[in-house]
Amino acid sequence: MLLGARETVLRSAYAVLEAPAGDARRRRPGVLYLTTERLVFEAPGSRGAVRDYVGGRDPEILVDEPLSRLRNLSVRRGRLAKPRLVVDRAEHRVVFDVLDPDAWAASITEGRHRAELARERAWRSVAPIGGAVVKVRCRFCGGLSDEGSNRCPSCGAPL
Repeated sequence: MLLGARETVLRSAYAVLEAPAGDARRRRPGVLYLTTERLVFEAPGSRGAVRDYVGGRDPEILVDEPLSRLRNLSVRRGRLAKPRLVVDRAEHRVVFDVLDPDAWAASITEGRHRAELARERAWRSVAPIGGAVVKVRCRFCGGLSDEGSNRCPSCGAPL
């Protein structure tokens, strides 16, 4: 799996992807990655003695979805079955069998929240056009500071 310029891996674990009912391969083992920007499931191209003998194929990326495009996230609990992580994507739903689905759901939710904050910060930090700088006056000391700053440089009061 290749990472983007500012992308880091937050969590990774062995997982099994459960395919939809019509798919010939019902369960695909692989590695589930949560990065700062996306959710990725990578399955080995070939397994076991075949891979060792022929050198194997490159891993297949079966799920590569940006965190912003995930619609819903839940943990499905059956009466007798193990709990499973259910992720609703823009196209369809994928189900993962992971060791701790509740912790994965919490990590993905936190990752989505961090990604939204990073996008919001990037949007706010756009440089003004034409070199104009807007100054804001502090209501406590009257000092001037840049519009994007959170605290007054003179007295330290919140703006």
